[in-house]
Amino acid sequence: MTTDDQVVLSAREKEALRLLLVGHDAKSIANTLGLSVHTINDRLRDARRKLGVSSSREAARRLAEMDGGTPNFVGPKEIGGVEAASSVDRAKEPELPRSSGHRLAWLTGGMLIMSLIIAAAALLTISGQDDARVSAQNISTSIARPAETKASADARKWVELLDEGQWDASWQAAGTLFKAKITSAQWATTIQSVRQPLGRPSSRTFQSVMQTKTLPGTPAGDYQIIQFQTRFANKPNAVETVVLSREQPYWRVSEYFIR
Repeated sequence: MTTDDQVVLSAREKEALRLLLVGHDAKSIANTLGLSVHTINDRLRDARRKLGVSSSREAARRLAEMDGGTPNFVGPKEIGGVEAASSVDRAKEPELPRSSGHRLAWLTGGMLIMSLIIAAAALLTISGQDDARVSAQNISTSIARPAETKASADARKWVELLDEGQWDASWQAAGTLFKAKITSAQWATTIQSVRQPLGRPSSRTFQSVMQTKTLPGTPAGDYQIIQFQTRFANKPNAVETVVLSREQPYWRVSEYFIR
């Protein structure tokens, strides 16, 4: 049997897996890297084969372990049912919904600010009728949830600033990596255009946490990837991902992703 330390993944395979790890699917990875979805699916398939797993998300977790992280996903490993090992990733990964409430916003120091603003504005104009499909992907309430940690509590307090429209306060409370890539004014414009159409949240459930020392486009360090399942008035099945970086002795927000 091949062990993790014997597996040799290519740099391109690792790049795809690390993007998958922080919330992308095959389509958004392809858009981010300027490649075709077919090419990304080939890289993910080769990575699964080398690691001996049938799920791309499991392959991403294995890579995080190999990189020195300590994955701790407690939520469902796949949404939408059991996967066939030979199927392509588009059948494996939950598809990004396309209704009007901003299905993808990568609000972080990791992406180009102008690309983010353009993407957010474009998504505002998209109307859709896929809420029923999204509802079918709801996470089972019978799955045990992880206990809140200090880091997840800090992440929750930060997103609650967004709930209250405190854009500048959320920027001030974010970490060095976040502030280095986006100004307070740019952040206020971008996040306001994304969050306000979603309406007020009625619930936010801590779903999972993962620790890792590497993330795409960021220096090596200590990171926690925290996910909440959030019910907004106009988007009842949102998943918020907050990436925290260690800035001794605190955890600070470095990236924010909502779909």
